[in-house]
This record gives sequence, structure tokens and C-alpha cells, in this order.
Amino acid sequence: MAHSVEILLPAQRYVFALEDGRAEPEHVSSSAEGFKAYKRLQAEGKIAGMVAMPNCCLIRADDDYVVDPGLMMQGAPVTASLRARGIEPHATKVILTHTHFDHVQALIEFVQRETYVHEIELEAPYAAIEQGVLDMVRPIKLTGEEGEIAPGVRWILTPGHSRGLISILVDTDDGLVVIASDCVGPLPEYFEKMELPENFGDERRELLTQWERIRALDPYMVIPGHNPPVVLS
Repeated sequence: MAHSVEILLPAQRYVFALEDGRAEPEHVSSSAEGFKAYKRLQAEGKIAGMVAMPNCCLIRADDDYVVDPGLMMQGAPVTASLRARGIEPHATKVILTHTHFDHVQALIEFVQRETYVHEIELEAPYAAIEQGVLDMVRPIKLTGEEGEIAPGVRWILTPGHSRGLISILVDTDDGLVVIASDCVGPLPEYFEKMELPENFGDERRELLTQWERIRALDPYMVIPGHNPPVVLS
């Protein structure tokens, strides 16, 4: 059964430096360039800030699924984007790839909606930060290493960025689309070259393992958390 995946709100990064009491924004052309600008400002010893909005995706299947509503400020444009497609937010279901704050705050726009999330993420200490919004939805706990949400919409556990992060596998007319979220990042060239800097962090080895697993699925497209979709075939 073929479905479709759309980006409701594309990933963006807003970066600034504090200078003489002013916030000086960096003018960047992409989310990836925003990440590089943020790291450059830090290396220069400047006081830098960054707001990183993740990709919010829509899966069109027998039901409509919103994947990772995002930060609080994404809520209004996400719901407006749904309505522009003739979809009412209260008629959708939600999938959370993980429960980091930048992926769940906009759940406030999806009160009482069924929300699929791995039980590991609900039990993670950082979930408490957004417990208020998590309590506003109806969680459907996913367990184990993989499973099916609906025919043609599956998930696999892809830890590394967080222990309970899941990647969503969607069968489309173009081929398999993997919504990999923050399992893939933070720069597009890392996934393209299948390499991460040696000093990336403790999760480096685990992430590279998950990237190999994702590529072994032979996907048509991979959608990272904070970068544009990557077309592989």
C-alpha cells in the first residue's frame, strides 16, 4: 500500500551573537549553514545563540500522521499548513520520533490526539521537561525494536541521539521514505560520506551503525531532523 510523505514545515536554524547588548543575527541560506555559523561564532569566543526548528512531516495514509510537531512556535504554521491541505489538526494522529523539547512542544496544538512514541522516550529524564504537553495527548506506547503503526507505515528503533529514538519507514510510490529525525545529522555531508568527526561524542559509533542500517533498507529518501531530505535513489 503506497502512501506519501510531505514536509509541513522545513527545518530552520536562527543564529545570533550578542554584541554590546544587541542580538546580531547571522544571515544563512540553510539550516546546515546555520549550524556552521553557530559553531564558528563559538570558536571565535562570541556569545552565540541558536534556535533550531526540526522538520515537521505529514504522512498521508489511511489516516494522516503528523511527525514531530516541533517547537512551540511551530504550532501555528504547522496547523495552518495542515488546513491549507484540507486537513483539520483534530483529525490527525501524531508520531514522535523522540521526546526532546524541540520535537514535542507543539503538541499543544494536538490535544487529545493519539500519539505514537516509544516507551523508552516517555521514561527518559528529559521527557519531564515537557510533561505538561505530553499529558495533553493520548500516548500509544511503542515497545521493542520495531513494529507497524499502519499498513505501509512502520518504525524501527534507531538509538544514538537518544535511547528511544525511532525512525519511521513509509512505503510510497517513489520507494521507501525513512523519516530518520535526529538519528541523521547534524550536517548533510556527514551522512553523505557516512562519517562523523572522531571527537563527535560518545554516540558516534552508535549513530554510524544506525546509518548503515538505514542505508541497508535501500530507501528512496531519508529525512533528517534538522536538514533537508536526502534523495538516495
